[in-house]
Amino acid sequence: MAIRDVAPLAHEMRGLVRAGDLEAAGRLMPEERTYPMGEGLLGHLGF
Repeated sequence: MAIRDVAPLAHEMRGLVRAGDLEAAGRLMPEERTYPMGEGLLGHLGF
């Protein structure tokens, strides 16, 4: 994993939303990935 600046992407998406093109803005959304958690962490959190 890496940290990256998503400000340019957010600005592009904002423009699309303002223009009413929600479908195009939605296609630009980054893929959401599940954070890998071991059993120890889950148990500590009460899951």
